[in-house]
Amino acid sequence: MSQFLIVYGTEYGQTEKIAMFMAEKIRARGHNVDIVYSRQAVRSPESLQKYDGILVGAPVYMRKYPSSLRKWVRFHARQLSNKPTAFFSVCLGILQNDDAVQKELRGIVEDFFTWSGWRPGRWVVFAGALRYSKYNWILKRIMRGIAKKAGSDTDISYDYEYTKWDQVLQFTLDFVSSVEHPSEARTSEYSSRTQTSPGHQ
Repeated sequence: MSQFLIVYGTEYGQTEKIAMFMAEKIRARGHNVDIVYSRQAVRSPESLQKYDGILVGAPVYMRKYPSSLRKWVRFHARQLSNKPTAFFSVCLGILQNDDAVQKELRGIVEDFFTWSGWRPGRWVVFAGALRYSKYNWILKRIMRGIAKKAGSDTDISYDYEYTKWDQVLQFTLDFVSSVEHPSEARTSEYSSRTQTSPGHQ
């Protein structure tokens, strides 16, 4: 039995939902999981010692990740670099079949790794959701405009989820396997593509 940690940032709840899903699947494999919201995460090198594997996740917001998550990662960069780790980014832009958008998304991830001093063993971008019901009046219009440009859902009377849960499951199980069998682990990057421009998750 291994001990896992999931630290996540979230804006409108989709990244939290993904983190909870991951925790459920890891527990189903017989392991222990602690799941912590980045604003409540302790900044202490000793706090990571007991973990065999660490997952970090965050949504793209204004082309960056939440400040609390970024600061937590930067503080723990050395400890994270010495353990099996994985990162999942949540952004609607992964759904857009546009090379310029995909390049931008990769740049956001790479800039974060460079700034924080941490590079995980594997990372992925998952599609998130359009939470029109949670946006204020101005943000509803902004997100609807982005969705319209991308050919996505624009009826602000509803919320829309685009996360591909089979991809989340596969990424999670692959990471768990890399912790269970470290000699077989390899560094990898996933790209979970399927449909609007960088959005709020």
